Amino acid sequence: MHEHKEQGSVLNGRENSDGLWRCPKCWGELDVISNESIRCQLCHENYPAVEGIPDLRMGKGDALWEEQDLQLAQRYSTEVQKESLETVMEQLSDRPENTQETQVMRVKQILGAPSKFLRQFDGWLKPCVSGDGLLLDIGCGSGGFLVATESIGLGAAGIDASMTNLIAAKRMIEVHGGTARLACAYAESLPIESGKISAVTMNDSIEHVTSVRTTIAEACRVLKIEGHLAISTPNRFSLTREPHVLIWGVGWLPRRFQARYVRWRIAQAYDHTRLMSTWELSREFKRQDGFSFELIVPLVPKEEIENFPPVRAALANLYNRICQWRILRPILLFIGPFYQVSARRIA
Repeated sequence: MHEHKEQGSVLNGRENSDGLWRCPKCWGELDVISNESIRCQLCHENYPAVEGIPDLRMGKGDALWEEQDLQLAQRYSTEVQKESLETVMEQLSDRPENTQETQVMRVKQILGAPSKFLRQFDGWLKPCVSGDGLLLDIGCGSGGFLVATESIGLGAAGIDASMTNLIAAKRMIEVHGGTARLACAYAESLPIESGKISAVTMNDSIEHVTSVRTTIAEACRVLKIEGHLAISTPNRFSLTREPHVLIWGVGWLPRRFQARYVRWRIAQAYDHTRLMSTWELSREFKRQDGFSFELIVPLVPKEEIENFPPVRAALANLYNRICQWRILRPILLFIGPFYQVSARRIA
């Protein structure tokens, strides 16, 4: 589909992502000093790195969590150095809140993500992959979307709030023969020049940001005019189980009660997830100058249904048939399991 594929420039024998990443303090260009150190050319601020991936979070989140995540990523990087990709993802998914069944499902989803996204490139994601510019995946997680975009020859970069996720993403991309352009940063403070990016994607990540309004504004800032933004997110008022904690009814509660309800039901934290309804996200787009957008009712992908237990698979197939009835679209936007936003920067 795309003939051109950008090659990263190299400083001290290391990839520096074509000068894409900028110092979040002064917007200066960054030099790669070593795999563990990045320095701003302008203000000389030093930033830690793991495997050359810069940590540009600048203490704008939970400082203690950032430090713990950085230390975990350093250990994780060493532990998975010679492991298979499946083992790398198994370790990434090995969390106290995941049952063995859930962990197996998560690993299957991670490994199958590149194929899933490739099938969507002829659908709602087509505007994002039709140009020759650079695509930015915000909340890139384990890197499946970046693998898919590189496989069609489109230059892509990713950010994530977790350095541990980015180590897994680097493995995923390199195993598939790609070049990892990654940085640890927050969606509300993108370390990128304005008007640099041709397309921005957010797959199941906008529900985890601190400020949806600031995130949309930042996406608009880094996009070129006529650039595209694609968002996929679970629906707050879905009639299905909340996908992060797998229990019913979370989104229907007032927000101040949601975390307490989850702790009561399964003794698990629910502090960094805020599902958006379609009208809530639409309201944020309407407040942001420079975007045109539409809401999309998507089908449940067949490859995901294959991993569902029988009853859940039957319900998903029934839902896909109902999606064909246009008269039910307003209802499905309100109570469907998830939805998509396709937006374009017009000013």
